[in-house]
Amino acid sequence: MLTHHVLRQRLSDVDANISHHESILQEFKQERSAILSELNLIIYPVLTLPTEITAEIFKWCIDTGMRLLPSVAPLLLTRICRQWRALALSTPALWDTISEIEFGVHPRAEAVIKTWFSRAGARPLSLTIICPERPYLASLESVILQHASQLQYLNVLIDSEVLCNFIAVQSFPILNDLTLACLDDYDEAAGQIQLFDIHGAPALRHLSLENVLPSTILMPWAQLRKMTLSLVPLWECLNVLRRATSLDEFRRRGPPEEVGESPLEESPVNHSSLTSLAISTDDDQDILPLLTLPCLRRLELGGRFGQYREYLDDDIVPFLSRVSATLRTFHVGMSPTVPLQWFHTLTQLTTLELVHSMGMPFKTDVICALDRRTSPDFLPKLQTFVFSDCGSDQVDDELLGALGSRCDATDAAHSKLESFSLIWPTFDYKPEAPVARLPLVNVLPLRALAGRGMRIHIGTRDQNSFY
Repeated sequence: MLTHHVLRQRLSDVDANISHHESILQEFKQERSAILSELNLIIYPVLTLPTEITAEIFKWCIDTGMRLLPSVAPLLLTRICRQWRALALSTPALWDTISEIEFGVHPRAEAVIKTWFSRAGARPLSLTIICPERPYLASLESVILQHASQLQYLNVLIDSEVLCNFIAVQSFPILNDLTLACLDDYDEAAGQIQLFDIHGAPALRHLSLENVLPSTILMPWAQLRKMTLSLVPLWECLNVLRRATSLDEFRRRGPPEEVGESPLEESPVNHSSLTSLAISTDDDQDILPLLTLPCLRRLELGGRFGQYREYLDDDIVPFLSRVSATLRTFHVGMSPTVPLQWFHTLTQLTTLELVHSMGMPFKTDVICALDRRTSPDFLPKLQTFVFSDCGSDQVDDELLGALGSRCDATDAAHSKLESFSLIWPTFDYKPEAPVARLPLVNVLPLRALAGRGMRIHIGTRDQNSFY
């Protein structure tokens, strides 16, 4: 056992060590304080920018699909420094959109929407909101009523019971684009759907309905210019086309999985103002024999068209013949097996886009026919040619020969091919992944075409990697 004297000596040594380390700690604290003082005197170049320029930079940081996440702008900008936080909170353009918020999932959704949009000032608002159950109906009505005067874009994904019990808002004075999607099967026996007074949305021009029957909803059809119908039966599509007399663009995205017997006769529709038509699956083609479109300029057969099937000819070939005089742009989503007979009447076509069906061989008779040396009168007015969802390895001698044969206009009846684009496949975006780049081959021949005046684009739709 240690003696009293030894214990006293050890205690004294410990106290001395504590004092020594406290002295060192105090020196470090003083040094830290001095460093912070010097840092506070430094003026970072980015903080010297005029607030207007910084605010404009902030706008370019926005990802409209992720705005509510704290790890991205605009919320991220409020966490950098006091100056940026103040500027971000006082820049209305950062707060005019809520890309998706769901009642029952997002905590305090109603309060979040109110606070978010309060920072947008008087700017037009865009809101995508999900309301899956009736208990949230009152909150949905409150949010929409509160912001109705500023809503320019509204996307509501909603349960059918909530939809049919929604109390109509008197007016949406600037609402331009409305999307309604029913999350379950809507029972048309539930009655009419009314979101606003028939004259309550004077600016509405774009409408998208998914799993919602147009016949069940009160809508100012005659003023619409653009419409998308998804999971809607054929007779409903035809009926609404008769009512939407000012329509410029119509897109059909698949009939419902179970289609009952039509309550109406499926009689033809003559639509004199429609200039753009898109159908997304090979189940949608049944609408083509029933349409007469004297002003159609753009046709898209895309989306989930997997591959060419012979029965499609019975509907598509006569339709193409009827619109051949006005059709200028044709987007085909079933390349490479699309047959040549589809193109024989398209003598006025100026833009052709072929979308490569994955898993299919790429070679197509269309490429051979494009060569003016062997088929001088095939698509004589073609000026823009696009391949989508293809790799650069598709640029081979056969294609280069066809492109080269169209570099010059031989006469007034045969146009020069002005541009060629090869659009790479779309990859799933992962922030941590490196930028995907596909190898570019045949660069020199493509440069030769560019030297003859042809515009070349190879890459994504937004980025040209040809140089």
